[in-house]
Amino acid sequence: MIIHLDLDAFFASCERLLNPGLKNRPIAVGGRGDPFIFDQKSGHNIDVTLENSGAFVPTLFYNAESSFRDYFVENDRIRGIVITSSYEARACGIKTGMTIREALQQSPGLIVLPPRHLFYHDRSHALKKWLMKRVPVLEQYSVDEFFGDLKGWIADRDVPAFIDSLRREIETTFGLPVSIGAAPSKWIAKLATSAAKPNGCKALFAKDVDAFVDPKPIEAFPGIGRGFSKRLKAYKIETLGELKAAKHLLYRWKKPGIQLYHRVNGDDNESVVAGHDRRSIGISRTIDPVFDRREIRRRLIILCRHLSHLVTKIDAQPKRLFLGIKYQFGQKAKRSVTEPFTFSELALRRHILELFEAIDTYRSLAIVRLGIGCGAFETRPTTRGSLFGHEREMKERRLWHQTAKIRQKYGIDTIRSAVEML
Repeated sequence: MIIHLDLDAFFASCERLLNPGLKNRPIAVGGRGDPFIFDQKSGHNIDVTLENSGAFVPTLFYNAESSFRDYFVENDRIRGIVITSSYEARACGIKTGMTIREALQQSPGLIVLPPRHLFYHDRSHALKKWLMKRVPVLEQYSVDEFFGDLKGWIADRDVPAFIDSLRREIETTFGLPVSIGAAPSKWIAKLATSAAKPNGCKALFAKDVDAFVDPKPIEAFPGIGRGFSKRLKAYKIETLGELKAAKHLLYRWKKPGIQLYHRVNGDDNESVVAGHDRRSIGISRTIDPVFDRREIRRRLIILCRHLSHLVTKIDAQPKRLFLGIKYQFGQKAKRSVTEPFTFSELALRRHILELFEAIDTYRSLAIVRLGIGCGAFETRPTTRGSLFGHEREMKERRLWHQTAKIRQKYGIDTIRSAVEML
């Protein structure tokens, strides 16, 4: 069978490890899309990591070591949204995605905490290493979720006892409550976990799957968001059983519909993947609307600094670069280029700024999101063939490696370009 582990209210549970006095109290961990990375001042505990990998594991985050006012209050306005909340807070109506202002109005006694992602990632990585010794094939799906394949390791009849023992061991060893689901297929196991929450287990054998799945509303299934739900309901499909009976319709929707049909049916045969080759890495940030292109270029240079620091951690040479822009009224511009060059922070900066000049076609509009990335990794640096260009690129690469050592030890903001502070 396949199992799915989901750490309950993970960020809130981590905060209780740091402060046991928060136990049984309504707490929420908040976040801000663009709090400090573009500040002209340094020392905001921004870091990057590739230690935990998964579909929804961020690489760049802010590690707050500050008060509520320092993090959430800007010009006397409370900014930010709830990114997770304890079950006590959820009982008061607090939901993920709610603004901090709304959450405090909903529950005046709510304790709202800035995020400490470094600690969350540390606990996630420690748990992953521990699980790898107990589950033969383990896949990290997000910072607080894992899939495991028990086939050939634990007999199906012993799975309920195994996952309950695993749940209790995790809580004893790490102090973290976890819910675990088990089923013959990957996504049914994830659905089973939702029925086990909080801090419980649910094992589904093949004979039990249809009775469990069919009555559930379509929104309960992982991967069915608002858009797909609205589309299905237009055809009077309200439950997963009704979805399973509409094979002809789902097949008309090509790959997304076909994939969803087989996942809900439990015959998708999707395997648990122990490791993924990293094909690309990137950083994006949503920002308040900015018209000034000089300020946009400054922010792109800052993103280049963070992305280049990520590249040092995988010790690879990217050949493909990407830039994406979103404007205030929804317009978008994006482009990628693939060409050999010797990677360094300065080289990355030059290429990204060139891309920006080429694709910024709506110059009268404010920009609200920036994203850069790189991929097509090789193991050795390459060059375009110019001797003089090669010498300059190698000099820049040596400088980049030296600054990376200092940033690794003292923080990414330790060494910055003068243009970033103007």
